[in-house]
Amino acid sequence: MYLRRSDRRALLFLFAVIVAFWGGLILERYLSRSEALLTLDEAAMDSLQVVSTEGRGGLPVSAEAAAPETFPFDPNTADSTAFRRLGLAEWQIKSIYKYRAHGGRYHSPEDFKRLYGMTPEVYERLEPYITIDKRFRYYDEEDFAEADARRAHSDSLRARAAALDAARRDSLARLYPRQEKFTELVQLDLNTVDTTTLKKVPGIASVRARQILRYRDHLGGFYSVEQLAEVNDMPLELQAWFSVKTGVYRKLNINKASVVELARHPYIGATRARAIDTFRRKHGNLTSLSELSLLPEFDEAAIHRIEPYIEY
Repeated sequence: MYLRRSDRRALLFLFAVIVAFWGGLILERYLSRSEALLTLDEAAMDSLQVVSTEGRGGLPVSAEAAAPETFPFDPNTADSTAFRRLGLAEWQIKSIYKYRAHGGRYHSPEDFKRLYGMTPEVYERLEPYITIDKRFRYYDEEDFAEADARRAHSDSLRARAAALDAARRDSLARLYPRQEKFTELVQLDLNTVDTTTLKKVPGIASVRARQILRYRDHLGGFYSVEQLAEVNDMPLELQAWFSVKTGVYRKLNINKASVVELARHPYIGATRARAIDTFRRKHGNLTSLSELSLLPEFDEAAIHRIEPYIEY
């Protein structure tokens, strides 16, 4: 296709505009990236300037002209003001900042001696005042000795704690010796067995042993193995280990016992004790428990339960 001269000029002009546009974008991006690469520390170093002070008569005097001072400092943490007071040049301060910005650290006073431009005279003046914080120093024999001492102290504390724990366990074992259990089924008399023997039964520990003896004492003795089920949370399979070879060992005189004594018995309680007391005051002494059947508080089952524990 043939293009006229004017059309070719227009196309060339458009091409030049496009090239200039993209070239400007690339140049702008390059400059922006270069600026972003400048770190905060470098920006701070570039902004370091000589601080002017006021001399006699109000005349400005540069910091470089001020007499250098000497005071304790850590080159790892000191700021530009401290370095100026020590008499370092601005380009040396910038060098220190660059070194620290790239992760450099001064681990000993001799490291600071290698600062570019450091003269023997200046280092001799500053060396007695260089104090390297412990976190920046290399480990030396003293540090290792201190670490070993701390480790030995910790080991000693752990050993003491272990010894105390072992002593506590031994003491508990002496106070509460482990109870050996029966390996074969035996028949124990519910009314004469003691706590030590009860704890030999598999499934019975101190708590259940105390519950059995406490309930036996409240009753005045068992007359049937089935009464063991009345003890709180007592498994029925434990009844196979017991029998009743001796009878009830404590009975209540129903005509002489007070209301409080009657109410303490698990099978009577406060309501039935008051009913018995009312009956006695109205009708005199009882000669048979069948007389209580006239009271609504006593049915046949209740009378049958308390009969082994009553005397006249």
